[in-house]
Amino acid sequence: MNNSEIIIQNIFSRTSVRRFTGEEIENSQLEIVLRAAMSAPSAMNFQPWHFIVVNNSILIDELTDKLPYAKMLKEAGLGIIVCGDVSLYERVNLTTGEDNTLYWVQDCSAATENMLLAAHSIGLGAVWTGIYPLENRISLLKKLLNIPENLIPLNIVVLGHPATSSGLAKDKWKPERIHYNQY
Repeated sequence: MNNSEIIIQNIFSRTSVRRFTGEEIENSQLEIVLRAAMSAPSAMNFQPWHFIVVNNSILIDELTDKLPYAKMLKEAGLGIIVCGDVSLYERVNLTTGEDNTLYWVQDCSAATENMLLAAHSIGLGAVWTGIYPLENRISLLKKLLNIPENLIPLNIVVLGHPATSSGLAKDKWKPERIHYNQY
């Protein structure tokens, strides 16, 4: 298989993993995932992302107790909170008069997808658990992790060694959702 085929296969075979072994992730694996995240494209190349790696069991217990869709974090033993720095866009707003502050969501989403694909490619499992735009979740994370005002947490990527083989990914191809030139 050539590189292009390997990349396409990685995209098509990635699944959300919610069951983990609890085996520790090596620092080199974590670095690969974070490097992939920082390789994502971003509006005006602002690269607004900040990543908070949480592997402290006390913090993990607090997060799993208070976040309904992050229970698997306890099993995985590691979560990465993806945050966007909204202050970076303020100078552009002054120049163009447009509200560019929401580009951080797209930028950090691209970084998150890179993380999921990188994790899958090195044999790790991952799942994206949403935080933004739910104010109660945003406030909880800001308080618990001492996140500054200019950063907004988008999600938590739960990362670990999969407990079971993810099996085949669903075929999500739906040609009826493709439209040309108009809806």
